Amino acid sequence: MSAPDTNIEKQEEKHKHALLGIRGALVFGFAMLLLIVAFSVMRGSEPTADTVIGTEGAQETSDGVNVDPVTPGTNVSN
Repeated sequence: MSAPDTNIEKQEEKHKHALLGIRGALVFGFAMLLLIVAFSVMRGSEPTADTVIGTEGAQETSDGVNVDPVTPGTNVSN
């Protein structure tokens, strides 16, 4: 059952500190999310030939895409 006499302004004044804490936690969480994304973007780099693993058997096509020489559905590896 709901309260028969609900006064939103009075309840907001009563819970001012709790609501302020919730808003602060939301702002802090959003700031941390932005920092993580910014840090990840700044630390990221293009992969080099030394960092790419598992492309020694691939063949490069004319458009620059590496193609695996093994036929799909077989269990043969190079």
